Amino acid sequence: MHRSVYLILMIKGLRTFVFGMVSVLTPIYLAMLGFPPTYVGVSLFLMVLGNVFSNLLLTWFGDVIGRRRLLIVFSILMFTSGLLLFSSSLYPVLALALFMGNISTTGTEAGPFQSVEVGVLPRFTGNGLGRALGIYNLLGYSASSLGALASSLPAYLGDKLVFVRSMYLIYAMAGLVMVIAYGALGNIEAGRRRPGLRGLGRAAIADIRNLSILFSADAFGGGLVTQSLLSYWFYIRYGVSLGKLGLVFMVVNVVTAASLVIAPLIAERIGNLRTMVYTHIVSNVFLILIPLAGSFTGSLTLLLLRQGVSQMDVPTRQAFMAQVFSDEERVPANAITNTARSIGSLPGPLIVGDLISQGLYSLPFIISGFMKMAYDLTIYLMYRGRVVR
Repeated sequence: MHRSVYLILMIKGLRTFVFGMVSVLTPIYLAMLGFPPTYVGVSLFLMVLGNVFSNLLLTWFGDVIGRRRLLIVFSILMFTSGLLLFSSSLYPVLALALFMGNISTTGTEAGPFQSVEVGVLPRFTGNGLGRALGIYNLLGYSASSLGALASSLPAYLGDKLVFVRSMYLIYAMAGLVMVIAYGALGNIEAGRRRPGLRGLGRAAIADIRNLSILFSADAFGGGLVTQSLLSYWFYIRYGVSLGKLGLVFMVVNVVTAASLVIAPLIAERIGNLRTMVYTHIVSNVFLILIPLAGSFTGSLTLLLLRQGVSQMDVPTRQAFMAQVFSDEERVPANAITNTARSIGSLPGPLIVGDLISQGLYSLPFIISGFMKMAYDLTIYLMYRGRVVR
């Protein structure tokens, strides 16, 4: 593989490790500080809003300022965010840190880092793009699972609050390493130097618009059941301890990672679009059933079944985007559709925080499942004639 691919994979692994860690820790940390569910919901909202803002900056100025420069700036903000979360318990400071840090609520990501990396990987991989994206996402989920496991360490160490707070120093250090790594990453800049979508063809702009609408609908459903919200749901609904939650989400992410190896192989037989849709529909049936199980064991079993197929659409969706868009179009297309996904997921934390405070524990799963199945059917009907293979 090309040197840049190895560098991208290294950065991806490090980043998703700390994302997996803080996505589990953050809602619990806020609860330990005494903030009520509404504050937790607002905090997760701010985390998603920060990713939206960063993707918008990348979309409009990434090819003017330079993609590498912006990625370095975002990495510095990660470092600063980690320091603020470590050093303060004041909510305005925490809120600012959560907004500026590009922190993932899912354990994975839809932020500016992935927008660039997925957009430029086709330059280095050629016909092996599908499998390269499988490895990229496999590494991401594997690292995220280790991060989720690491989040449970404070449960076994002295003063839990002190050790939970200390975990954000690891997040800060990851930002510094990323500054160095992105400085060494070559051949990621665009040939065009225009802001926003100037210079893109009408067909590309129409596809970006259509996919943005579809992805935002899918993300609205996904925003109701992010890893952060699931950890909070298990914590509130079944009283699951932080120690157990770390182990639970390590296993969840291991199951997810295993599925990402299989997804490109299925796509080589039936196509990216069909793999995206078929596996996603099955996962959403399991999603709807999770809160109906009525016990921690039952809900966890259904969550694992869901995760066994729910993310097979990730590498296949990225490969699908590479089929639809040219090299010059991919990074802005990824940035805009990722922005749409982030915007679509924005209401989720606020809605779930309110529903949980009212004791409506099942509703987020049911709404999410049906919203995501509607997305599956719509994207299949719109694009089945273009990129089935």
